[in-house]
Amino acid sequence: MNEKELISTASDAAAELIGAGSYPFVEGWRAWRVRGKWFMLATTMPANKSFEGKKAIILKAPPEDVAALQAGYVDIGPAYHMNKRHWYTVYPGDSINPKLVRELVQESYAAVVQKLPKAQRPAGWQEAVR
Repeated sequence: MNEKELISTASDAAAELIGAGSYPFVEGWRAWRVRGKWFMLATTMPANKSFEGKKAIILKAPPEDVAALQAGYVDIGPAYHMNKRHWYTVYPGDSINPKLVRELVQESYAAVVQKLPKAQRPAGWQEAVR
């Protein structure tokens, strides 16, 4: 999957989630939030990092899932500029496909929504991630 497909697929998947919205964060960064909490970020990797100049997405997951994803996919690595225990980066590459990206975006959204107080969770959110 190339970087354009990665960003497009992730953006489309996030747009389908109840209560989710996309916002500019700082120059070169875009954030997707639900009830004010981030569940996805997109940026271009800086010159001093591997994947220099490539677009990537950053997602949230439980720590055990973060470790498993990084071990299982060559194109998934530690989170850039985030808590590496709870966040990870998905880079464009051959080990990444649209189905996986959609699942990862939904799982990131679910990880954030599940931590919200029940009264703040978007109605019907569970159906959106199945």
